Amino acid sequence: VYRVHWLRAKALRDCWQEEFTLVEHEMTWTLGSFNYKRATWLGRGQNAQDKKQEGHVCYAGKQASMFQRLYKHAESMFKKTKVLAAEAGT
Repeated sequence: VYRVHWLRAKALRDCWQEEFTLVEHEMTWTLGSFNYKRATWLGRGQNAQDKKQEGHVCYAGKQASMFQRLYKHAESMFKKTKVLAAEAGT
């Protein structure tokens, strides 16, 4: 009975370690996605500026700014999460 209990506990711990690793990677992917979308909108804004399309330039700048804010917010929240995880001993 003791061994079965120990094996179940180990399996549960292994699942949580795998989940923790996946979440860390998802955090990195999220930041990369926000950064990519910001760069895409900056490029679109530059193209619109070259074509003298003021409305498109404004919209692209707004979108790029939004993704920059999302990036900064997510980055700060992920840092806090990593600190809490380190304190918890994972």
